Amino acid sequence: MSELNPELASSLLEMCRSGTGDAAEALSRALDGTFTAEVGDSAPFAEVNAAELDGPGLAVLFNVGAAALVAILPEASGLLPAWYQKPDATGTSKLATLAQEFSMIVLPEALPVGETKTSYVANLKSALAAAGVAGDATQVALKVAAGDKSGVLRIVWPLTAPAALLAVAAPPAAAAPAPEPKPAPKPAAPPKPAAAPAARSAQPPDFSGLPGYSRSLLKISVPVSVELASKKETLQEVISLAPGSIIKFEKGCEELLRLVVGENAVAEGEAVKVGEKFGFRVTAMLLPPEHFVTAKRRSA
Repeated sequence: MSELNPELASSLLEMCRSGTGDAAEALSRALDGTFTAEVGDSAPFAEVNAAELDGPGLAVLFNVGAAALVAILPEASGLLPAWYQKPDATGTSKLATLAQEFSMIVLPEALPVGETKTSYVANLKSALAAAGVAGDATQVALKVAAGDKSGVLRIVWPLTAPAALLAVAAPPAAAAPAPEPKPAPKPAAPPKPAAAPAARSAQPPDFSGLPGYSRSLLKISVPVSVELASKKETLQEVISLAPGSIIKFEKGCEELLRLVVGENAVAEGEAVKVGEKFGFRVTAMLLPPEHFVTAKRRSA
């Protein structure tokens, strides 16, 4: 937790000031509005009016080792869309992208940020207390607005037990309904055709049920690249390349880019600017190519 100290405020403020426009654009994309942002000052978290946080809101968690920073925006600001409490697949993707973009826009590059998470929190004040917000915690304020609504997005650190914030954020499991009394048995009816399986809800994949060996494979790093265009050239044309040479491709300038993992294209999307870095926004997933194998009759 040595990285998350009050001295971090100066570098974080510098990042926020240089990335104010990018932060506003990231909020606009994620929260369905046209946002503006203005950097405030850093101050001890203890000076924040507790009533401001005594209610629901959005929490964006940035893990740094065993500790974390969190960006919080109260629902009372009126800046959060109605769907943020129970986002569908598109909303979940928007919020996840917001966390990734903020980690690059407002956090210093030297900070070893690990997993990021965005979640609805029923009570920000209680969640921060459960997450072990330190007594000497520091906060940086971003004044954000969209239309006639405005609020303050606060970046607070350190949290000594960040997992507890997510536990508070998670909605309580619904109680199992009481079993209904069984009716008297009836004569057997003719069998009915099986109903079509219900459509699966679009939720992030849950790998907790996989065997340990399979889960360990998920930690393997694989090469990920973005393909602008490709073509074949003769070796003679390649050898003749020199500074100033121009290679013409058949791909149109408005066509989407492809995200390639290993040697397989997995998604299409477009290039975006994330702070001073290049990013890729996924617009569609690509299905793997079909392979057909001719079934041959085994000879006697």
